Amino acid sequence: MQLLDQRINIKKSLIAVLMVAVWVFTPWLNAGQAVAKTSSKSKKSLSRQLYNVSGFGKEKKVLSKKKIGTDIWVGPRILHSLGLSVEHIKLVHDIYKGTFSANNFYNQKLKKIRSNYNGVYITRSIRFFRSTVGRKVVRLNIKSLKISQKTYQKFLEKIIAKAPENSRINLLDRLEKAMGLVDEVIDLESSLLQLTNPVNKEFHAPHAETLINRLRTDLRERLRSHILLRYMYNYRSLSNRELKKLIQFYESSAGKWFRKVDREGTMAGFATINRKALRHMERILKVIESGHQNIQTTRVVFAPGLRYLFTEDRDPFTPLIVPEEEKPEKPTGPAGPKSKDTNEETKKFFDAEVGGLPAIPYELYRRIKETNPRLYSDLEYYGALFKNKEGLNKMKPSELKEEIAQYKKLIAKAREETELLIQTPLQSNLKDLTFAGVIWDEKETIGLIETPDTKGHTIRVGSFIGPNFGVVQSIDEERVVVLEQLRKYDGKIVTRTEFIEFPHSDE
Repeated sequence: MQLLDQRINIKKSLIAVLMVAVWVFTPWLNAGQAVAKTSSKSKKSLSRQLYNVSGFGKEKKVLSKKKIGTDIWVGPRILHSLGLSVEHIKLVHDIYKGTFSANNFYNQKLKKIRSNYNGVYITRSIRFFRSTVGRKVVRLNIKSLKISQKTYQKFLEKIIAKAPENSRINLLDRLEKAMGLVDEVIDLESSLLQLTNPVNKEFHAPHAETLINRLRTDLRERLRSHILLRYMYNYRSLSNRELKKLIQFYESSAGKWFRKVDREGTMAGFATINRKALRHMERILKVIESGHQNIQTTRVVFAPGLRYLFTEDRDPFTPLIVPEEEKPEKPTGPAGPKSKDTNEETKKFFDAEVGGLPAIPYELYRRIKETNPRLYSDLEYYGALFKNKEGLNKMKPSELKEEIAQYKKLIAKAREETELLIQTPLQSNLKDLTFAGVIWDEKETIGLIETPDTKGHTIRVGSFIGPNFGVVQSIDEERVVVLEQLRKYDGKIVTRTEFIEFPHSDE
């Protein structure tokens, strides 16, 4: 009985202890829940802070206001280096046209920061981007989104003329290795090649896996060189000391974490682009596989210069198909004079309208081929179309007028691309340039040219001169010989020789 009483007393004591413990620790448990809630809020707050201070928010704002072309994703030069034809690259452009949304893309970056949250690394990253160097880097990254091709081209020419010091190149090499941007570009392009693989057979192109293998092996060093040049341009205002601080951040554990999050966000953002591109491609494949497209469908899906590839039994050098409802009835009897009159009317219209189409300087046309494959492909298509006189004679004046109007727009657009070429006062009309004299040295003959602004300029063999970007062929004491090459409306390259004569004493 005594033993039983002892057990009862022990139980009562335990219960009392437990009750005291509950009474003592309940506030602490409640406080723990409050801390957990605060921690959740702080995670979101710190994630948002990093998103903003690292420049993602500002980048989103800049790109939301810009019309983003497909070149930023498609990488036409990369695809061209892989051996894809102009028409193939053009189709890939069409698949990715209008798929980018700055809002969707950068939201994925914010999500990745939150899902990969690390209190220590996120705090250190925020501290770096709030530093003097970090703020400057963010400004330069945002500024790089606004540069023009012309500005970058001028920079490259300066680099060719005077290469940077080895110490600077070594620092940029370290930065590239720390950031791993080459691998990111390869992953993005690989994703694109896998998605567009179903259309490869239409162009007799290799399977995506073969192209991706080439990308990872043959083109890796080329991509790396391209990225080093971009770093050289984007961070040209950073001193070596500032560049070292940027590299030290990305080589640190916090920097590696941030770069991993950034890369995952980019890939997730590109996945949203790929989903839209997939829908575009499925639509195109349906048109290709249907085998009986009409002109309305083809015009909606394909741009000029590519439509003929997917039209059954279609000769690319003949006019576009006439819709069913517009096809003329076949004559039951012998052809009458009306057919002849129609041909003569078409010929007169052709001679009057097409004869006046301006030519494109060949040097400019060559640059367009490298920088704007889509425009180049369209011009090639129309050149072939207008070269085929027999096919043109079969077109109605209304059809011909429509194609001429479209061709005029393309030629005008091409001539506006002169910013691809370095322009100087020497691009004035040749008749407005004065040959002032020559200078001989041991290696070459240098010509002295006075431009309309009465300023003097030097020219050498190979210099561009005149509005058509003619090339100086020779210089002597009597004249400068200039060779101009022009691309005519029918795609033919014509060559003509111009002279800048030394003025006689009576002049």
